[in-house]
Amino acid sequence: MATVTRLDEALAEYAKHLERRPISDNTRKAFWGDVNLFAHFIMPAGDGENGNGNGNGNNNRPAPLLTTITTERVRAFVAHEEHRKNANSPKSIERRLTSVKVFFRWLHERGYIALDPADSVPYKPLVDPLPEYLTEPQAAAVLQAARDVASGDKIDTRPYAIISLVLETGMKKGECLKLTVDDIERNPGGVWIRYDKKHLKFKERRLPISPECQAALDAHIERYRPKGKLFDCTGRNLEYIFNRKVAPPAGLPALTFEMLRWTCALRDHRAGDMNEEQLQFKYGLSPLGWREMEAKLARIATGETTETATA
Repeated sequence: MATVTRLDEALAEYAKHLERRPISDNTRKAFWGDVNLFAHFIMPAGDGENGNGNGNGNNNRPAPLLTTITTERVRAFVAHEEHRKNANSPKSIERRLTSVKVFFRWLHERGYIALDPADSVPYKPLVDPLPEYLTEPQAAAVLQAARDVASGDKIDTRPYAIISLVLETGMKKGECLKLTVDDIERNPGGVWIRYDKKHLKFKERRLPISPECQAALDAHIERYRPKGKLFDCTGRNLEYIFNRKVAPPAGLPALTFEMLRWTCALRDHRAGDMNEEQLQFKYGLSPLGWREMEAKLARIATGETTETATA
């Protein structure tokens, strides 16, 4: 392991780490840009101003030792970002703090620092609306209403198949609508989320599904015999079907893909059976994206509610 004691050395090693991470180019640039803003704040008057992390500024002063970077300096950086001219939005400042926290957590995990100076720096509460989700009674009512639609006089297997799938996997609407028959696996049951674009390959994943969900998908495939996409319908039309055929009998004013995804995420958060990396993988999120989702899930779990879901 390379010896890392100064900030410029840490930046150089972190740049290599980011290049190896299976994240999108935009996420990588966001992390690197935020950490460099912090580095430039810590190393004023030319230190590291070339932005490549080697600390060779115009005045040739050595970059500061990692041991000299305290919690107070991290707090000062956040305050600087909040009060500087043309300051970014509170959400952008929160993202920058997250990037700095991830950087120092990585340094701590690698053994480069004994104490993490960013760990105790709190996030400022944002007025960020919570997502709508289903309570467990509401989720049960939605599934029953969808089953009734799948077995009624005017059979439509799409709502039950999709609702079962998203409630179990938490996949995004766009991911669901891209599914083909070939993406469904059996023994054991699972579904593949695939991406064509190279920079999104890190989001590809196989998600397990229950026998009940598998049966719902099989019934849909048997009825519609899809040749290409598994659900040959737009997301807007599918949500129209949800709100016309499923939401009313379930006693809901509306039902969306996002509500189903967040219900799945809340279940996983409460169950506590998966670690942070597993949850990030399941939901196809970057580290920053997962932390934003996790923060909202924590708020919901501590008693905050939305207009739709009132436990």
